[in-house]
Amino acid sequence: MSAFPHAPGGDSVRRFQIPVDRLQRGMFVVELDRPWPDTPFLLQGFLIDSQIELDTLRRYCRYVYIDVERSTPALAEQIRRAEIGDRQAAPRLTVGAGAGSLADEAEPMARPGRPRRPIRIRSDVKISSQTRERFRRFVKATAIDSEYSEQQGSPLQRAAGWLRAQFAAPAEPDELRAIQQRSLQAVRAALPLGLRLRFHRERTSFMAALPQARAAFAQAESALTALQQALQTGQPLQLDAAQTAIEGLVDSMLGNADALPWVARLREDDDKTPYPHGVKTALYLIALARHLGLPLDEMRRLGLAGLLADIGKARLPRSLLEKPGMLNPSEYGIIKEHVRLGLGALKQAHTLHPDVEQAIAQHHERLDGSGYPKGLRGDEIGIWGRMTAIADSFCALTAARSYANPCAPQEAAMSLYEWSGSSFDEALVEQFILAIGLFPVGCLVELSNGQVALVRESNRTRRLEPRVLALTDNDKVVLATPQEIDLAAGPADAPRRIARGLAAGAYGLKSYDGPLPQADPA
Repeated sequence: MSAFPHAPGGDSVRRFQIPVDRLQRGMFVVELDRPWPDTPFLLQGFLIDSQIELDTLRRYCRYVYIDVERSTPALAEQIRRAEIGDRQAAPRLTVGAGAGSLADEAEPMARPGRPRRPIRIRSDVKISSQTRERFRRFVKATAIDSEYSEQQGSPLQRAAGWLRAQFAAPAEPDELRAIQQRSLQAVRAALPLGLRLRFHRERTSFMAALPQARAAFAQAESALTALQQALQTGQPLQLDAAQTAIEGLVDSMLGNADALPWVARLREDDDKTPYPHGVKTALYLIALARHLGLPLDEMRRLGLAGLLADIGKARLPRSLLEKPGMLNPSEYGIIKEHVRLGLGALKQAHTLHPDVEQAIAQHHERLDGSGYPKGLRGDEIGIWGRMTAIADSFCALTAARSYANPCAPQEAAMSLYEWSGSSFDEALVEQFILAIGLFPVGCLVELSNGQVALVRESNRTRRLEPRVLALTDNDKVVLATPQEIDLAAGPADAPRRIARGLAAGAYGLKSYDGPLPQADPA
């Protein structure tokens, strides 16, 4: 038996899964078995060079992933010798027709005329085979949303759909239908009594909604920046601008659910402008609230909670927030204080609605009690706190950092799925994925013919077949004019599909903000 667990892939693979009781000094840790913010290792990636780091890893984790090329040469050579000739290919995740592989495969080397080699993202080796299978079945079961199609139809069509649901035998295998309904029913059962849920119908087209979405996003950025600056300088916080900004985000999301995520992605790629994490957390929470059919007031409260959840970090030393490696116990204690500091400043300035206060206070709590500030467990964490924890973590996973590459959205979704049950509510994770999409608007994807594209508009009925904007040809050469493709409208004998998702910045590509061409149905 090898001295170290297997790593997937061929000679180019650098990462190995190591149980914490077999870690040694000189190993370079690149990934944990849980979210980084849930441990004193605030920033991703560090070389183990002390007994304190070994003890801390053994306290918080069961296993970690090490990068042999960044570990000490002698230890790296030892690992390679132990594994040579005995590596196995990682299992691939395929989710049925139209979904393709979500494996993080090695990319071909760049040729003249191609963009640079794609960014290496966190290897999905950390996702267990059991999680892959559960995720595959969930995606397959929810790829086609017949309920949405019925809701979008005429009153007669919607009535017929309701009658089928009540009295007809289930279409498709019973198991798939059960998967599709299980998490939604679980989430609705956890909502407060008396909430009147409704279906939020889109009011305008993607193109018509873009100007409002741009204005709403800019207003939210400005409001959050002003609050952060006030907190840093000791000025009283004024929430009026933030509440107005949230109303704008909610109105934009109700008008068209795709325009605001598209604008958010453009801002994320703009190196010249600040991009507050809280704005995107707010956006995701509003999208989840819209998907669940929550009333307008609750959508606004959730959005406000997402915007303000990490406001307390403005009172922490910047050097501490950006410190590489491991925080010592006192530093980690200071980081945890951002929840208390933020809530204290907010409640001094304004009476917070209980739902907003719960969401902010509990967004770092975890179901197994490993979170903070109170170490709450299970049902001690309210529904709004659970929602905010998921949105906040997804934003952190998919954001580009100076110290870490971003995850592809699907890898981030699978990571949340891996942590569900221990850190996060599984039913809420599933509904969150359905709300933002397995391939969220604005994310990069690779098509089955080799083209790289941006997801431009989601398909509410056929979730794996969105409208995309192809940025390259089949050989990854950037197109002079992007090509718009409706994946759901292609020919049945030669369909184009999404082969896999890509992390932000893959192939050196950024979002496209030029004129949008007419769709190519083929």
